[in-house]
Amino acid sequence: MSKKHLKNKKTFFGRPVWRNSIKTIRVEPLRYYSPENLEQVMEAVQEGIDKGLTVRAVGSGHSFSPAPKAEGILIETDHLEKIEPYKFTSEEGFFEVEGGIKLEHLNESLDKLGYCIPTMGGIDHQSVAGAISTGTHGSSMEFGAMANMVHSIVLVTQDLEDHNKAKVYRIERSEGSHLTKDATYDGPELLLDDDFFNTALVCFGSMGIIYSYVLKVEKMYKLLERKEVCHWAKAKEGLRDGSLLENHRSIFVQINPYKYKDTNLALIVYHDLYSKDDTSEAVQQVKHKLWDRIKRMTRSFQFELASIVPYFLWFVIWRINKWPGYIPKFIHNAVKSQKDDEYINKGYKVMYQGLDYIKERAYDCEIAIPLDKEGKYLEKIELLMAYLEELHKEYKIHITSPIGLRFVKASEIFLTPENRQDVCYIDTPILKHIYGRNTLISQLLVFLVAQGGRPHWGKINHAIDETFTRNSYQDFDRFLTVVKKFNPIGVFSNSFTKRVIGY
Repeated sequence: MSKKHLKNKKTFFGRPVWRNSIKTIRVEPLRYYSPENLEQVMEAVQEGIDKGLTVRAVGSGHSFSPAPKAEGILIETDHLEKIEPYKFTSEEGFFEVEGGIKLEHLNESLDKLGYCIPTMGGIDHQSVAGAISTGTHGSSMEFGAMANMVHSIVLVTQDLEDHNKAKVYRIERSEGSHLTKDATYDGPELLLDDDFFNTALVCFGSMGIIYSYVLKVEKMYKLLERKEVCHWAKAKEGLRDGSLLENHRSIFVQINPYKYKDTNLALIVYHDLYSKDDTSEAVQQVKHKLWDRIKRMTRSFQFELASIVPYFLWFVIWRINKWPGYIPKFIHNAVKSQKDDEYINKGYKVMYQGLDYIKERAYDCEIAIPLDKEGKYLEKIELLMAYLEELHKEYKIHITSPIGLRFVKASEIFLTPENRQDVCYIDTPILKHIYGRNTLISQLLVFLVAQGGRPHWGKINHAIDETFTRNSYQDFDRFLTVVKKFNPIGVFSNSFTKRVIGY
């Protein structure tokens, strides 16, 4: 690879350094490449094979786990962002996208073509490959996580016949259910195998470098968003009887775990399809962006100001650290401030939650717990709330945003947290510079894992190891068999994979 393809994002005595978005992970690779096409990705992988170096890829760095750490060659995917209709199928709505494309760019490109993705996380600057391969999800019992959009994967890995060579494969589901059936297909060698496919979708880089996906998307649609502020008891009842999950396209719940004025305030966010031909839509959107923000500022001035004025966030952090007893009121107001009138827009614009500045100064663990029809998972949520209250009162350590609850349907993907079970994801966000944050996250991880939870691969998950993964995932042995087949000498392994899958 020519020298012009090397890219030093940061330098330390002239050496390449990469950091994640909130600068909690630092990587000092021996090589740092920024390829612009498939051939250059193959060159980087071949170099790793030839020189016995590990090879890992990174996208936007919106990950709090050490999954991207590379001791050898680090491949930045920022230049891999092409999108085009997939030409080897007669079905509509399939687009091939390079793995480095950011969700924001993907959404804008699909919008111009009249399409929209069915689900996404709350922000849009992750790379598609980074989001999918770590199990990123929205909150949808109808569509599941983002990986469910994928119908074909182009993977740069080791040759299955000759481990000394790099090779490109296209991986799809088994015969009869695969996508590529065009007799004129002339792309990478096609592997039709369910185990290969269900491993590659969520394997955090342990099988090779994801070059591209073929995604199934929808014709452009609009969503109506409605936000209701209520007591947690009311939200809990709607979750227990199933009405919230059954009657809406998507539901997201936030809870203040700390009692304020003898109550735990909650926010329920409803998303439903909107099909009316509303000529006042443009006026409504302006109203949402301006008038509703003014109303939110009157309810929680500090929370809204911190989201739009970067340096004001430092005042908020200082105040919480100085007077920790303020946190119940702060989160109470943060929940209350989000109530607004109905919001209608294109699907991806409604799914995007905003508040980037605050989100990118916070990190978290996020745990998926089984979603049972009897509502026993709600008892686990209340146990967590009681535990957070105890930690706050006894040790003055606390989360700094509401607990987030997202709901995702079961999947056949081997190592996704919703494997073989519907789940409720519990999100526990903490601002980066809050006192006791690392201690608290460690405590929460241990607590929620003990409740039968599975941590999100892209969030903080240092409390788990290979033994936990093997015991928690029914298909672990099938997953590891596939990984070893494509990664026989550990070219795509790192300290993270060795900890969580033992390889």
